[in-house]
Amino acid sequence: MKEIILRTALGNSSILVGEGLTTLLDSLPADPILMVDEHVLQLHAEKFQAFRSIPVPRGEKHKTLQTAENLYRALVGMNADRSSVIVGVGGGLTTDLAGFVASTYMRGIRFGFIPTTLLAQVDAGIGGKNGVNLDGYKNMVGTINQPEFVWCDHSLLRSLDMKEYRSGIAEIIKYGVIRDPDLLGLVDKNMEALLNQEPSNLERVISECVQIKASIVMKDEKESGERRLLNFGHTIGHAVERHAQLLHGESISIGMMVAAEFSHRKGMISGKEKRQLKQILEKAGLPTLFDLDAGTIYDTVTKDKKKDGTALHFVFLTGLGEAVTGGLPLDELKSMLYDLREHSQ
Repeated sequence: MKEIILRTALGNSSILVGEGLTTLLDSLPADPILMVDEHVLQLHAEKFQAFRSIPVPRGEKHKTLQTAENLYRALVGMNADRSSVIVGVGGGLTTDLAGFVASTYMRGIRFGFIPTTLLAQVDAGIGGKNGVNLDGYKNMVGTINQPEFVWCDHSLLRSLDMKEYRSGIAEIIKYGVIRDPDLLGLVDKNMEALLNQEPSNLERVISECVQIKASIVMKDEKESGERRLLNFGHTIGHAVERHAQLLHGESISIGMMVAAEFSHRKGMISGKEKRQLKQILEKAGLPTLFDLDAGTIYDTVTKDKKKDGTALHFVFLTGLGEAVTGGLPLDELKSMLYDLREHSQ
């Protein structure tokens, strides 16, 4: 088991990576209230049935203020107060909702996470971003508030279907691409072991991703500078996710390739580096082709939180393992999207 401490001005978050961590629920000082993905509650009933729990519906369509309101009412019905502890158990949707509800119920009560997907263990459950979508636009309403603890029990990942598991690998690749070429090389070399969930390899990779994200968040918790690097592939990826029948990681995989193409066209990376990224993503079984209407993607991107006037805060690659943020004028974005779409046909 490995512990990473994420320290911020408002408090510390203890992040554990290992197996069998759900047993730590018995060590919490107060009787916790679990907000559990309804499917996870069925799959792992024996781990959670001893605790008070509120089922959280599955699917991005439920990541809304209405669902948050239902969760508030459930807490009122359980007489939850400021001494209560909420534990979000599930994927990124559940941890986002649980963190948002805990951060705003009675102006904020204690909370932690047990992420049950690879994507949530390496990314969504780490860093304190909590929120809901609004009219289909990702995370438009939310808070930044760190959980007291995050227990990344990788034995829970064995119940994931392979499509969802591969989706999480996209975020792992992202960390290597923006910050750590050694991690990217490790993932590329040991992709088979990662896909087979070989425990020591999986624990190492998850721990390294958590360490990278924690180090970035500690420098820039509110996303005013360096933390924007974590959005690599997400500006286009979120637009793809809104309109395509794809999982988050699958959409981010496409978004990373679009960002790599933009970086190549600006002379920041070579064609060889762009092709190498494509090969790693495809080795993980992730999609890489941009196959949506450019106008639709552009219109969605212009409503993104990262828009600033007539430009976007966009993440470009300067190499495999290095990234920078820069302004991307909206007219330039539009031109490149249409050109990319035309050449992909």
